[in-house]
Amino acid sequence: MMRTLVACLALLPALAGAQGIRLPPEITRLNQMAARFAPVDIRVDVGSLPEGERRALAHLIRAARMTDALFMRQMWAGNAPMLLRLMEDDTPLGRARLEYFLINRGPWSRLDDNAIFIPGAPAKPEAGNFYPAGATRAEVESWLAGLPEAERAAATGFFTTIRRDAAGRFLAVPYSLDYQGELAEMAAELRAAAAATGKATLQAFLESRAEAFLSNDYYASDVAWMKLDAAVEPTIGLYEVYEDGWFNYKAAFEAFIAVRDDEATAKLERFGGELQWLEDRLPIDPAYRRKQLGGLAPMRVVNVVFSAGDGNHDVQTAAFNLPNDERIVAEMGSKRMMLKNYQQAKFDRTLVPISSVALAAGDQPHVDFEAFFSHILMHEVMHGLGPTNTGRHGAGGAGSKWHGAA
Repeated sequence: MMRTLVACLALLPALAGAQGIRLPPEITRLNQMAARFAPVDIRVDVGSLPEGERRALAHLIRAARMTDALFMRQMWAGNAPMLLRLMEDDTPLGRARLEYFLINRGPWSRLDDNAIFIPGAPAKPEAGNFYPAGATRAEVESWLAGLPEAERAAATGFFTTIRRDAAGRFLAVPYSLDYQGELAEMAAELRAAAAATGKATLQAFLESRAEAFLSNDYYASDVAWMKLDAAVEPTIGLYEVYEDGWFNYKAAFEAFIAVRDDEATAKLERFGGELQWLEDRLPIDPAYRRKQLGGLAPMRVVNVVFSAGDGNHDVQTAAFNLPNDERIVAEMGSKRMMLKNYQQAKFDRTLVPISSVALAAGDQPHVDFEAFFSHILMHEVMHGLGPTNTGRHGAGGAGSKWHGAA
């Protein structure tokens, strides 16, 4: 069981007011901010899984936990020390600050334009912790422009940070080196999970992703993830680039450890056969329609057992469409993951309360989870249609990176 938080945009009573207790203004404010999220116990029945798959899940959850610390470090170098200080503060104010810090994975309220809610915290770094402290965007851009093409490709890649050498010059550092301690531990857990499972495609993905953590080459493991066909569905690695507010170059750590819903997944198969028909009829210049979409493009409905890192902060996602590597999207399509138990929680704790206010009583019985689920599905399906690279920037260029992160 995992407790997660679903953004609840319907008005909720402040915790203090609900309990009839007068609290200091800062605690009241923090409680009101936290009360916009509805805590939900996420439960997944894994009793039908073979023993080996359950043992694999335990190793995967241990690996996934490490992405939390890595993600917070990627946002701001001061996150870990601040978290330790908050954990040592057992006062009511300290506990309120800690709760909201954990919701946001940092001292900035994401629902409030990253407003600072812990005294002493800086403004949220626009560039995260991917670039040297004190460097300006203009300095980094100038340095990138002067690099040979191969070095610039590495420096602008998803899986490098930019640091300074002993002489103060910029250099690109592979994630496998910058985060080598944590990645070595994660790789060991993935290999232990691979040894526990009896599913060949799951073993292949876990072994390949473990190797990627150490080699910094994620292509083969992304291919293996696309081919994964097993009851246990782990998504663990580096994907979205939104935390790099300068360039959207650098990928953040995230994890979703899930179990496939076979019955619901089977219902989605018919949608896959319609994607090329939709692509052929997009209202764009025919030159930009793809004559053949990636051939695999799997769709999965899963129930999440555990999520972490960029996969678990403030407003929870309902689905995702990965990977962002354009080579794989062109060759195989993208994989659409529908998080059914998260969607059910959003429906129950957010949409239904809103509908009770926004709809007439006679319309409320028509508020239906299947319609909600189908709407999200159609959104994710559309991500895989249309051009991702018009050729104007070249493969892997700035324009294509931006589209890949959308």
